[in-house]
Amino acid sequence: MEVVQKSWGYIYIAIGEMFRHEAEQSCRSLKRFTNYPVALITDDENYKPVYFDTVIQANDLGRSFEVKITGMMRSPFQRTVFLDTDTFVCAGIDSVFEFLDYFDFAMTLDMHGHSTSFWRQYQPDYHLKLKDALHEFNTGVVGFVRNKDVNEFFETWLQTHRELGMYADMPTFREAFLKRPVSVGILPHEYNFTGIKSMVMAYTTVRVIHDRLGEKWNNLRPHMADFEYMEKLARRINRKTYKRLIIPYVGVIPFTWSPFNLKRKIKSMLGIKARKKRESFFVKIERNAE
Repeated sequence: MEVVQKSWGYIYIAIGEMFRHEAEQSCRSLKRFTNYPVALITDDENYKPVYFDTVIQANDLGRSFEVKITGMMRSPFQRTVFLDTDTFVCAGIDSVFEFLDYFDFAMTLDMHGHSTSFWRQYQPDYHLKLKDALHEFNTGVVGFVRNKDVNEFFETWLQTHRELGMYADMPTFREAFLKRPVSVGILPHEYNFTGIKSMVMAYTTVRVIHDRLGEKWNNLRPHMADFEYMEKLARRINRKTYKRLIIPYVGVIPFTWSPFNLKRKIKSMLGIKARKKRESFFVKIERNAE
């Protein structure tokens, strides 16, 4: 589809009913914070849009996670923010569009090292370059501009993905980045907040929760929790906007409850005051001299 010059917008890519349902809920959450248009790329010719401004019908996007690559290549916008369907937007993220004044891509780092685990599981003999040095990018929230470098990168990513036969897209993004580097600006983790199911730190307002947190007692596979649950969780997480630890089934623990800070509070209650740094330094020197 022809690119609309100077247009900015969001896209979702949803192949199949389950992913369309997830995309509808995510779009509903997004629409509370933006006036930019939102497009859905899907395979259903008869789909009637819910929340979306535009629907782009496509039956030839490929299989599995390849659809993310080919779908992003069909964005109708000059500046695009792509969101995975299993996301829930709980604060504004329009600032990503302005972020793209300075970079070709806007992404968060992946905190879990998916490439290493995927290659070990599916292709254990594959030689992963810069295994312990090159950071991972999480493709759950991706901002990008439409220009020559980005177009060539997408072609490289798609070719690399097909050549390596890896069904997941994050490992092949990493390999394509090594072949055809582009400028990637790193967004705060709160723009693509993953890891809630295990335990994770937040430092500012969480803007996008990226996790399937719904559960069924007779099924180990998680599903997308409903809108009300996610909204309640988002309010709980963002009740404080400074450093805090989110632990599933326990709650949100602010840094003020760390053992170190509790100890400082007790000492303060006992009348112990903080020395100036210079005074503390000289006390330490004198003690060492003794």
